[in-house]
Amino acid sequence: MGGLEEPAAAFLSQVRVELLGNRQAVVEGCRGIIEYSDSCIRLSTPRLILKFTGTGLEIKALTDTSAIVEGTILSVEYS
Repeated sequence: MGGLEEPAAAFLSQVRVELLGNRQAVVEGCRGIIEYSDSCIRLSTPRLILKFTGTGLEIKALTDTSAIVEGTILSVEYS
């Protein structure tokens, strides 16, 4: 592998967000919860913060490295 391929592969493997319509988001690479309410959930990842806004939001599952957010997801932002 070339030198340019390894850093890109390492970055991509750290955080993965899979949206299932606007009803569920599966986040792999989650390190913890920063904010939690039924209208806003912010999750910490190794390199950024993910913010979900919507209605009826809840975390259905949480492990050391992943989270499942359910509800009506209106937006996903990262910073």
